[in-house]
Amino acid sequence: MKKFNKTFDWRFWIWMPILGVLLPYILNKTALTVNFKIIVSLFIVNMLFSVLTGMFLRKTGSNWALLLVWPIVYLVSIWLQINSAFYGYYLAILYLIIEIFAFTSGQEEELDFEKQIPVDGGFREV
Repeated sequence: MKKFNKTFDWRFWIWMPILGVLLPYILNKTALTVNFKIIVSLFIVNMLFSVLTGMFLRKTGSNWALLLVWPIVYLVSIWLQINSAFYGYYLAILYLIIEIFAFTSGQEEELDFEKQIPVDGGFREV
């Protein structure tokens, strides 16, 4: 139950609809240039959030399937026509890839079969 509470901490998960739907909606209503909106919202903020999401899910020991939640929340903003479908689907895939990299980073060193000591007859004094 403690692991469940760490994974589904509402303070973290509330940022997904804010960054995926609300922030692009607010930026679309302002008089900012389109390039500024794309660079700040879609690239800098959302990519950093993708890294943080992957690291958070790895730290809490969550199931890998939860990596799909953030790109799906972003896809909802495309289906609501808040973000452009022209580049939105590609960005959703990119966010998923960034999350996977952040989720799996550091795990390649956990299984070091070459450095393990073979145990034929059990553990003994060396």
